[in-house]
Amino acid sequence: MKIDTTPDFLESVANHPRVYPYVSVKGCGYIRFGKIWDDCIAVVFDTGGWLFHRQDHNVYEVHTMFLPKSRDVNAKALRALGYMFDEAGADLIVTQIAGDLPHVRRLALRAGFEKTGHQDAAWERDSGPVNVDYFHITRDMWKQRT
Repeated sequence: MKIDTTPDFLESVANHPRVYPYVSVKGCGYIRFGKIWDDCIAVVFDTGGWLFHRQDHNVYEVHTMFLPKSRDVNAKALRALGYMFDEAGADLIVTQIAGDLPHVRRLALRAGFEKTGHQDAAWERDSGPVNVDYFHITRDMWKQRT
């Protein structure tokens, strides 16, 4: 695990041909994190990682980006969350998970996230509208889990 200081690696994962269709928004083109990078913490591993985008003081939205066939992602998720809550000072982490990504949903639930809502056609990819479930985990929920 490392904290990445440049967006290059996660951009390469997000733009991988097997990842991009699931993380892009219609018409956005090549994904670049440069404009938001100063508001992010990137926790990365050998085949991907998480981009924690600051939304408010100690509140982050997490974006999951891993290459196909990545291994031990559950254990890596726990390490990343541990870093965010225990070292980076996060109090709340939220995420949006597209309905066609059940493996990401399982990952969030195993890590201790709770579902907080659902929205049909919450955003649109090039392939069409995407239904989304919303999840969160707080520092207290994390401490109870560990």
